[in-house]
Amino acid sequence: MVLLGIEASSEVISLGAVDNQKVIFKFKKRMKKGASYIVAYLEKCLKRNSLKWKDIDSLVIGKGPGSFTGLRVAFSVVKGLVVALNKPVIGLGSFFSIAYKLRSKFHKLAVVCDARRSLIYATTFRVKNCSRLLKERKENLYSLEEFIQLYPDYLYVTYHNHIREKAKEVFSQINFYPVDVYPEVIYLLEAAKDFYRKRLFTPLDRLEPLYIYPKECQIKDV
Repeated sequence: MVLLGIEASSEVISLGAVDNQKVIFKFKKRMKKGASYIVAYLEKCLKRNSLKWKDIDSLVIGKGPGSFTGLRVAFSVVKGLVVALNKPVIGLGSFFSIAYKLRSKFHKLAVVCDARRSLIYATTFRVKNCSRLLKERKENLYSLEEFIQLYPDYLYVTYHNHIREKAKEVFSQINFYPVDVYPEVIYLLEAAKDFYRKRLFTPLDRLEPLYIYPKECQIKDV
């Protein structure tokens, strides 16, 4: 089993590949226009690790919520590869990778990001049996104050520092992770292994991103 993943919902682009036992490669780069170089980065990583496109058993992609440009480019690349290689795809929420990274230290996690117009996009996760991460609710729009009042006893995580600072100003006792945590595909790939073993693939006609539109400050829920 070789899984190849792309995560481009934020300004940090991450690519990676794993097999049953190890991480084959991981690549992460902070670039505002990094999504446009996804194919070039992938080809370099594959070549460096003696992998060919035909060696890939499934594609994995972070669905967002996130940047319109990054997600649009990443989804175009993945859909093209799915068709060209005749391989399945697994789409997972990008917030999952943020929570997955911290699951060994915290049991209740709230992941939030800026949606503009005084709103955030947010969801919560709970850790079961010390390692299994479960999403408790669908990602949705809230005001920051509303969401914190609903879920006051969670550890909050974001990659937007101004959201963290605002939350601490309004709710001084809030437990907020002190540094930015960006979505990373390597954590999506770990979760995707179980999906692959159970053959839980995402139908291509249902593979759609969750966009945050920077100009209109709206979210497309699909």
